[in-house]
Amino acid sequence: MSCWVNKDFDESALLENVVQGHLKRKEGEIFYYKNSEEIDVVTNNYKTEVKKKRSHKLYPKDVTILGKEEIPFFLIKL
Repeated sequence: MSCWVNKDFDESALLENVVQGHLKRKEGEIFYYKNSEEIDVVTNNYKTEVKKKRSHKLYPKDVTILGKEEIPFFLIKL
């Protein structure tokens, strides 16, 4: 589809969407948080940041940071 609309394919947005969709089905409501840091998906039980590659940025300890390779294992555990 990116070829049809002359836009580059954004793999990180796709990965975020996959995690958001699974958590929405599992948890019901999902939220996005942005203040001094951004957290892609916030639910009652999870705070998850999705990265195409591992981030070197520091996040609070209760935030799960998922790289591309870790996403399938995280989703299986849900």
